Amino acid sequence: MISELASDSTVYSAFLAAEAPFAQRPFLRAPAIATRACSGTAVEYTYAAARREVDRLAAGYLALGIGAGDRVALAFDSRLDVYLHLLSLSAVGASAVPLNTDGSDDEILYVIRHSDARLITGADEHLGRLQRLARQVENVLVVAAGDTRSDAGPILTGGNAASEVALLYTSGTTGKPKGCMLSNDYFLTMGREYNRLGGLCAIDAGDRLLTPLPPNHMNALSTSFMAMMLCGGCVIQLDRFHPASWWQTVRDEAATIIHYLGVMPAILLKLPAGKDEDFSGRVKFGFGAGSDPRHQQIFEQRFGFPLIEAWAMTETGAAGMIVAHQEPRHVGQRCFGRPQDYVELRIVDEAGQDLEPGQDGELLVRRRGDDPRKGFFSGYY
Repeated sequence: MISELASDSTVYSAFLAAEAPFAQRPFLRAPAIATRACSGTAVEYTYAAARREVDRLAAGYLALGIGAGDRVALAFDSRLDVYLHLLSLSAVGASAVPLNTDGSDDEILYVIRHSDARLITGADEHLGRLQRLARQVENVLVVAAGDTRSDAGPILTGGNAASEVALLYTSGTTGKPKGCMLSNDYFLTMGREYNRLGGLCAIDAGDRLLTPLPPNHMNALSTSFMAMMLCGGCVIQLDRFHPASWWQTVRDEAATIIHYLGVMPAILLKLPAGKDEDFSGRVKFGFGAGSDPRHQQIFEQRFGFPLIEAWAMTETGAAGMIVAHQEPRHVGQRCFGRPQDYVELRIVDEAGQDLEPGQDGELLVRRRGDDPRKGFFSGYY
């Protein structure tokens, strides 16, 4: 059951529309295992508690002179702060630039410079490093997380559907990382289309989505976060993938949806068999990409829920998403589904000519209709 928010044009206004009916439901949660580097205790925000914190952050950003069109670099790793700051920056019409603090000084410095961020904030343990790096960049200020809050009261919201919400950097496979400009429309399209998938990916209010993926990646920052926010669900954010305690966390957190990537299923299959590892009727599905096709059927039989393979890129978002959420899924054949009815695709050769089934080529994808880029990224910065 999706919360229809068609009249809302920004991530923040959609959050306000969700907060009203879901105020006392859990919205963002970090289990104790994910907070060992800081508090070591579980952290949870209801929708109402998140609203109070987001509005304080938004007022604080306005007091610091951050507004429409500005960018703020965030160094919170996989903490819930990333989502709260994203919402607050959307409220004032600004954009978040999540940093990967596991990167080298040169890699982080490149993103700070290239993004033209006006301000950097993050966890206390990163501030010394960020201040040292910021001295090499003109016109950027480093601010402690506590200094981005204000109790100044209600704020005026900024931005529109086309306004940038986040600048996410790709891995840089063919060169330097590229900054993908992601708009409010991109984020809202992602949440709405994921919620509308149905089939094996039926999402309901009250679902609890567990993800070990980092919020400097579109899967966590836009896919799982927006899907849960729009339906009144809860994002359970881990700091990383903990194989040995994974299933215990699934049980303890009553997770109903799991996000995965790559080798996670293979690692879990290597664990010794447990007494309570059949999650039939508890976990509805796993959603991800890149699992070894040799392991998919074995995994599903052992743990009791399907691995839904999907394809998308930071550049395409949900507007070009392909998902194997309907049968037949062709388990074990690297199938990631059929395109949605709003997606047009072609597979072409080097001359741009369509190829026959079974031939290797390049995948071209766009949105069907008069606006072929609707819901896609806005471009490379």
